[in-house]
Amino acid sequence: MIALTRGARPLLGPLVCLALCAVLLAGCAAGEAKREATGMGVEPKSSPADLYVNMAAAYYQRGQLDAALERGLRALDEDRHSANAHYMLAIIYRRLGKQVEAEHHFGEALALEPDNPEFLNAQGTMLCADQRYKAAIDLFQRAVANPLYKTPEVALMNASDCSQRANHPTDAERYLRESLSRNANYPPALLAMARLSYERDDAQTARDYLARYGRVAQPTPAALLLAYRVERKLGDKAAAKTLADVLRKRFPDAPQVMEL
Repeated sequence: MIALTRGARPLLGPLVCLALCAVLLAGCAAGEAKREATGMGVEPKSSPADLYVNMAAAYYQRGQLDAALERGLRALDEDRHSANAHYMLAIIYRRLGKQVEAEHHFGEALALEPDNPEFLNAQGTMLCADQRYKAAIDLFQRAVANPLYKTPEVALMNASDCSQRANHPTDAERYLRESLSRNANYPPALLAMARLSYERDDAQTARDYLARYGRVAQPTPAALLLAYRVERKLGDKAAAKTLADVLRKRFPDAPQVMEL
């Protein structure tokens, strides 16, 4: 990204430039949601349920949960042994807040495909939310150990978050760094490392991570607020003001606006 310059000193850094661009851009692709909904990462076996699983995933991605649930149940009617149908229903029930049903279908999916890394990762996130930290991290590790897993950085990031919740900060940082070692451009891990660096009073390193984040992701309210705080810490009042203005304009209703 080209920075506007004044002499040898950048007038606007990469993050600020990205933030300005965000004012003109309308959102970003929901790749992560689509991956979660469709169970990408492993090749599904052909099943008569697949058509309805795909339909359920499409409705889920659009936020039409009633229609997604209807198609998911139809998929199960077509093939009671479809792991993808159980997984899709687990995701839908989880979004609906029906934890008992979600856990049942996660269990069914894993019983049918015990080594599926997407299923292991998804079940791990549920266990972590239930404060069953050790069991959750074991599932994340099993997912990462599968050489066919296309996105191990996701499970490693989840293991980091879960370790942090369990009050194991050393493990949390180790998993976070391993996530970036698998995918140096994984936005959630870059943002987490920026936050960690800022909390350690290392604003320059935080800025570096945020610059990397800004090259691969659309800014979120949380990222803009962190960038604002970093620039203030580094004494760049102009950059901080630009970031604050963008946060207010791009996300006027975000709670982070109140923290400026």
